[in-house]
Amino acid sequence: MKAYFSKRHRQAIRDKKFPLSFSRTLRHSIRRILERFSDWGGYDNEENFTFEAATESLKTFYGRDELIAFTELNERMPTDYSGQIENGYPSEVVDAIEAWFDQEPKNAVECERELNDCLSMNQSLWRFINGEAILVDSEYIHNEVQAKTLRLLKQGSAFGALEEFQEAIRDLQSGETKDAVIKAHKSVESVMKTALGTDEHLTFGRLLSKLIESDVVPKYYKDFLIHFEKLALGAVKERNRPGTGHGQGSLPTEVQRSLAEFAVNLAGSVNLFLIQRCIELRPENNEEKEDEFDDDVPF
Repeated sequence: MKAYFSKRHRQAIRDKKFPLSFSRTLRHSIRRILERFSDWGGYDNEENFTFEAATESLKTFYGRDELIAFTELNERMPTDYSGQIENGYPSEVVDAIEAWFDQEPKNAVECERELNDCLSMNQSLWRFINGEAILVDSEYIHNEVQAKTLRLLKQGSAFGALEEFQEAIRDLQSGETKDAVIKAHKSVESVMKTALGTDEHLTFGRLLSKLIESDVVPKYYKDFLIHFEKLALGAVKERNRPGTGHGQGSLPTEVQRSLAEFAVNLAGSVNLFLIQRCIELRPENNEEKEDEFDDDVPF
């Protein structure tokens, strides 16, 4: 089963590394949005199938027979799905939202967009991408790099890279900066393999050469990519320092937050470019263009 927010970030929540807070009015808005975009059915269309399925998933996730939330007397008592959003711990609110998306309701994409608009309007630092909570340290970085990268990785069927990049963001949010850097670098390598359509075990340099040879990357980007490997990925390859990928010796070494965030966002930018190129060069895209322009030379 899927590990929802509270277990993925258990230690970070305990250490209070997250700005976890949802006002009563925001909770009410979240509940109403999820309710509106749920799948309904049953007699007279009165059963919220998505809420019911999410409730069962949460019960299994928590290992309980009932959901629990606070009462007006500040006591923890049995509740339903709506009650967990309205009166649960902040981490339980995030769990409930992720459980809703986990049921794959048909209007999930539209719901995610409206939910994120609501969170932004209420000045919350949380957003949901592919049904998973993401902490927004920078609105621009979130919109232009991390969110687009996650969506395009999924669209491009680069599921290995998607998982690695998601884990890099999670580790960054949790303060696990060394792991964030390592996974960010791995996601770039995985995207390169996806773009090349290979599962071969190749070095980063060899993957880079093949990308240039294959025209996935235009030839006029050659010098840029050569310097990119030396300079830009120097931050991503922070794993080569003691303590990241090769043993840390007698004293633990730390990767500063700013450097780790740079590595993750830099990896996201590279992933964006490569996946966009991969999608552009898909055979079905070329076939659509040929249908539109019958006189084009078919190569």
